[in-house]
Amino acid sequence: MFTPLEEKQIIKLNHQLSEDITIGLVASQHTSSRLFHEFCDDITRLAPKIKISKAEAGPQDPPQILIGNCLRYQAVPTGYELQPFLEALAALDSDSLKIAEHIKILLKKNILPASLTVFIAPQCTFCPQIVRRLIPLPMTDKNLELTIIDGTLFPEMMQTHQIRSVPTLLLDDQFRWTGSVSLEELIETLNTRDPVSLRPASLESFITEGGAGRLAAMMLESEKLFPAFFDVLTHNKWPIRLGAMVVMEEIAGKNPDLAAEALNPLWGRFHGAPVQIQGDILHVLGEIGDPRSVSWLESVLSGNFDREVKEAAIEAAIKISNTDT
Repeated sequence: MFTPLEEKQIIKLNHQLSEDITIGLVASQHTSSRLFHEFCDDITRLAPKIKISKAEAGPQDPPQILIGNCLRYQAVPTGYELQPFLEALAALDSDSLKIAEHIKILLKKNILPASLTVFIAPQCTFCPQIVRRLIPLPMTDKNLELTIIDGTLFPEMMQTHQIRSVPTLLLDDQFRWTGSVSLEELIETLNTRDPVSLRPASLESFITEGGAGRLAAMMLESEKLFPAFFDVLTHNKWPIRLGAMVVMEEIAGKNPDLAAEALNPLWGRFHGAPVQIQGDILHVLGEIGDPRSVSWLESVLSGNFDREVKEAAIEAAIKISNTDT
């Protein structure tokens, strides 16, 4: 997989590492998964200090290589892309990534999670320059996640995001830059985003990074439930839903009128949701405590629903009754 020159670069990195480092390999059923396995096998053969932690992706997830908590390679970084990848690995061992002081100062102003996605191609000689400039950002600001996607391996993603040339950088699927990227412009966009417009992935970051209280405080302060929050409340992963339910409970305790704005959006998702999510929706209705949802709960109890869903409806009705009194 590697040329003799690339092998020398990897062996040099192994000598430079002061201790073992671990990167993640997330395998999947995608046809490219074999290439990710071969890459990891080859790089650990040449650099024994690099250890691989393996996991299985979900049915819809692509294979990827994880560096730390915030950098994802949905690409096999060979050829032009190898050197930026090795520099990122070296940064796990020591603070070796160089980032301009004024960029650090700008990043400190960012208080919101953000998802950065850059599409590349192996034959693109300009792509590694963009990747090298972007990699320090998530390794400096833990609010950021960077995903590097090889569009030739995942053409379906290129189509979904309507990518027509590389490199193309996306910020939360809202903003995009093609070709050259000004870090100052990118960070200015980060810092001036309206929290109400945050995408589900950004809100999920609050939950997974222990920021549920912060997310609740932001919605309470703005007196708005962020539209993407309903995607998080009905997420197919239980830990994400649980964190969102904690957020909803805090909002209901401090601003019942604001919490009540969730009634119609949640009920609108109820009938098409899996059983477990239906139960959680009913639990949230109970926490909100608004008597307007009682008729919905009664329709569940008299309808053709699973036993655990009806149990959740009973618990929610009791909760509302206690709140009302």
